[in-house]
Amino acid sequence: MHSIEKHLKVYCSLLNLYSINIVMIKKLLIFLFLLLSILSSQAKKVDVTQTRYDIEGVNTGTQGNFLVKVYIYTNKGEATTEQLKYAAVHGVLFRGFAGKGFANQKALAKPEIEKQKNDFFNAFWGNGDYLQFASVINAVADRVKISNKEYKIGAIVSVSKESLRKTMESAGIIRGLNSGF
Repeated sequence: MHSIEKHLKVYCSLLNLYSINIVMIKKLLIFLFLLLSILSSQAKKVDVTQTRYDIEGVNTGTQGNFLVKVYIYTNKGEATTEQLKYAAVHGVLFRGFAGKGFANQKALAKPEIEKQKNDFFNAFWGNGDYLQFASVINAVADRVKISNKEYKIGAIVSVSKESLRKTMESAGIIRGLNSGF
């Protein structure tokens, strides 16, 4: 009988240690989850307005759309969808682009308008309003390493020129086509 009591005490003490360890592991896992959640929520969001890019025409696309190829310069070897759409919309708005097999396209607005209408464009870029005017067709058409620390990422993007133009006209950024000279 003495032997059974001894084994029972050892078993109970092991069971007690086991339950304490499970509680500690659960607490540690919860702590790690909360820590990772906080760190990921504070992760630095990419400022798309700092995106360096080139733009060229690929095709005229469907009625009211431009099909453009944008090249993002980055040191990460990848570009976000937001950066690609920003480059396409910004390029159509303020740079224009050379076409392959069709006429060069002028920018919808003069580049200085972006600074003059700073409040509008801070919200337009910052709130992601520009995202609705572009669709990424081919996310990564080209990826070229141009130096030890820099990549050139190319993608094909469709930009809804007509919708973009109407939005800019209604916001007073550009004059309408029928507003006369």
